[in-house]
Amino acid sequence: MRGKVLGIIVLCSMMFYAPIAFGNSFDKHPVPPEAIQSLKPQYQQCAACHKDVTPEVYKSWARSKHAIANVKCYQCHGSFENFYKVPPISKCESCHYQEVKTMKLRAPKMSCWDCHPAHMFRFHDLGPKTEK
Repeated sequence: MRGKVLGIIVLCSMMFYAPIAFGNSFDKHPVPPEAIQSLKPQYQQCAACHKDVTPEVYKSWARSKHAIANVKCYQCHGSFENFYKVPPISKCESCHYQEVKTMKLRAPKMSCWDCHPAHMFRFHDLGPKTEK
């Protein structure tokens, strides 16, 4: 039990200090894969640390349609070997092909994040529909 708690504390500390040391543009997960893989499987899941390290992000995701649909962190952010802090639009496109296609046609310089803040997963209000 003590080792498990110590491991989680070390992991969470690394997640907090790594972005400071490497800068926020660092596009790898701040904790090296070996450190996470050395934990028991139930503690290797994103939620094990993110509930405590980034509680607002976790809560936002947990209340989202993605969480309800069982879309997990790795499906957007990738694995530890292929991690994206900000997922490429191709990750959205795998489930939301038509929406991404429409966005690219109507506003090619925009990204999904311009209207959909990360982890919020709310639809934007386009206002009342008007007939032409």
